[in-house]
Amino acid sequence: MSPDMTERLAARLMESNDQLSAHSARTWIELMVSDIESSYAKAGYGLMDEEQSAQMILRWIDAYGGRLDEFVASNPRIRELLGEDGTFH
Repeated sequence: MSPDMTERLAARLMESNDQLSAHSARTWIELMVSDIESSYAKAGYGLMDEEQSAQMILRWIDAYGGRLDEFVASNPRIRELLGEDGTFH
């Protein structure tokens, strides 16, 4: 995903969750992109284009952006990547 699109999605995420720093929001976007791309490829579809990825991430932000702390608490993989304060380690 382009750096410009990552920044736009991170800004949208920060609007949904005012607890996130710019760095944390970018990290969350990068994690979401990675998850989408790997899931799509594992399903045998190759690579998803940037617009499709962005639309899916926007849906996730709208649905879960304000409650990312709940996702961290229930997902051991993400909890390992993010520290107790929700920042990437």
